[in-house]
Amino acid sequence: MANRIFSEDEVQKLIKRAAELEAERSVAGRDSSENGLTIDELKNIASSSGLDPQLIEQAASEMDSTSSDTKENVRVNRDEIATEVWLDRRPDRETMELLVTELNHIYGTTDELNWWDNLWGTHEGKAKVTRTSNSTEWNYKTEAGIYSTRVLMQQRGERFRIRVSKRQILGLEWDNVVSQLYMILPIAVIFGVMGGAISTSVLSNGWPGILGGLVLSLFSYPIIRYFVKRSVEKNKAEVANTVRQLTKLVLESTKGENKQSTSTVKSQSASRIEIPDDAETETSDSQPGGLRNNLRE
Repeated sequence: MANRIFSEDEVQKLIKRAAELEAERSVAGRDSSENGLTIDELKNIASSSGLDPQLIEQAASEMDSTSSDTKENVRVNRDEIATEVWLDRRPDRETMELLVTELNHIYGTTDELNWWDNLWGTHEGKAKVTRTSNSTEWNYKTEAGIYSTRVLMQQRGERFRIRVSKRQILGLEWDNVVSQLYMILPIAVIFGVMGGAISTSVLSNGWPGILGGLVLSLFSYPIIRYFVKRSVEKNKAEVANTVRQLTKLVLESTKGENKQSTSTVKSQSASRIEIPDDAETETSDSQPGGLRNNLRE
């Protein structure tokens, strides 16, 4: 085995397995009853494995940004379901166009509006894209116009912001108890009419059936409440999935940015080293020959 030459793929697998074994040994040797490793412990393992500890910190930061816990950061604020992330990135124009394309793919739509859409200012079933020097806003409405999703992608200094929000038609609130009670009214009317008709045919008196239908309609509230909650959770998951996919795309498109910027700074620093004009004169004067020439003069 000492003379064996490992391929590039085998080297990656060996390093990965060595890091796993080191992690298992570190966890087993700790006195703490907690499972897992801290970021400092991971950096120590990376250093002993020949990896750059800073890459561990960068990977951890990216993992936090693309974590499946993004759904927990989604908030419901009356008529809006929204979430946002901030990334230490500066996407270029090409990446911004990729983000718009990704959004169109996620929602199965297009941002190419025809003359009719532009004339009436409507874009049901399509997305409207507004671009400025430092931001891009993507606004999509469903075919029926019941839901609208807006995505703001904005550069603020050295940080990049992605904000996704979703609203209902006419600004309806997502989880309003009063509006849910109003949903019982048509059910009460239907049940009252049906109960009154049945009661009239059986008892020759419609009022017992009407009252029974009204009471029975009250039991529909828990069912309505259940489906409303389910709808809210579904839309929260959609918003979380959107921001997660966009974040992943930005990180993948700019993953070499930090390394490139570091090498650029180094090259710029090297190019700024200037040799003084009088360096040659000072050198020659400092030599013994130069000293003797000065004494002769």
